[in-house]
Amino acid sequence: MIAARPPRSAASRTARRALRIALAALGALAACKGDAPAAQARARESSATGDPAAPAEIVIARPSSRYQPDPAASGGAITGTVTAPASLTAGAPISTGRDSAVCGPAIEDSSVARQGNGLGGAIVWLDDIRRGRPLPLERRLELESIKCRLTPRVQAGVVGSTVNVIGHDAFRQHLRFLAGGEPEPRAAVLLDQYEQVIPTERPLAETGLVVVRDKDHAWPTAYIAAFDHPYFAVTAPNGTFRIDAVPPGRYRLRVWHERARDTTQVVDVGAGGATVNVTLGAK
Repeated sequence: MIAARPPRSAASRTARRALRIALAALGALAACKGDAPAAQARARESSATGDPAAPAEIVIARPSSRYQPDPAASGGAITGTVTAPASLTAGAPISTGRDSAVCGPAIEDSSVARQGNGLGGAIVWLDDIRRGRPLPLERRLELESIKCRLTPRVQAGVVGSTVNVIGHDAFRQHLRFLAGGEPEPRAAVLLDQYEQVIPTERPLAETGLVVVRDKDHAWPTAYIAAFDHPYFAVTAPNGTFRIDAVPPGRYRLRVWHERARDTTQVVDVGAGGATVNVTLGAK
C-alpha cells in the first residue's frame, strides 16, 4: 500500500507545482548550455554493473502508420471496469537491507491495488486507432521517489512528454527507464540524497511500455506507457476507466496489468459511446 501524503491546501499545491516546473526548466536550460550541475551530469551517467534487464515482451508496439489528429473529430466515451479474481493479491514485502534505517525493515508490495473485484493500475487503450482528436497540449508527467516508493506506480502519457523525476528520499537511487525489446535503457537518472527535480524526455521519446527500476535496490518499480494517440486510461483502484471522444467505429481494446495476463477485446463504439467490462486472469 502506498502511504498517503498529508492533505495540502490548493494554494500550497499550486505553489509546489510551480516550483517543480521552475526547477525543471532551470535544469533543462543549464543542460542545454553545457553547464549542467553535478546532479544533472550524474543523472546521465550509466553503469554496466548491476543494471536491471529490460523486459523481453513488447507490450506497446510501434504503430504501422502515423496517427492523424483531426480537430473536428468527436464521439462518445468508452467506459467500463477491469476486474480480476480474488486470487490476484499483493506479493510478499521486500527487505530493504542496508537502507532499513530510512525505509523501515521492508517495503510492502504495491503491484496490486483493488477494491472488491475491481483492479487498479491497469492500462487500457485502443490498439488500432489512427485518427481522432488532437494530442493534449499538456505533456508533463511526474515520477516521485517518496517514502522509499516510486509513485505513481502506473501512469500513461503521449509521446514527447517530459517526465519530472522528483527525489525526496535520503538515499541514492540509480533509476533505469527500460522498454521491452530494447537492449539499452531509454534514460538513466541518479537521484541523490537531496530534494531535486530532474526532467527527461527520453522515456517517452517514442511509443512503448517503460518500466522504471533501481540499479541498487530491489523494490522501487514504476511503469510509464507512451502512446502516439490520446485514447488510453489507467484504471482507478475500483477498476473503473473512461476514454473520451472516441469516433464511432470498431476497435481493438487492449488491457495490461503487471501481475495479470493482458487481453484484447473488440469493442463497437456508437455515437453514444460504449460500455466494456474486462476480466483479467492472473499470470
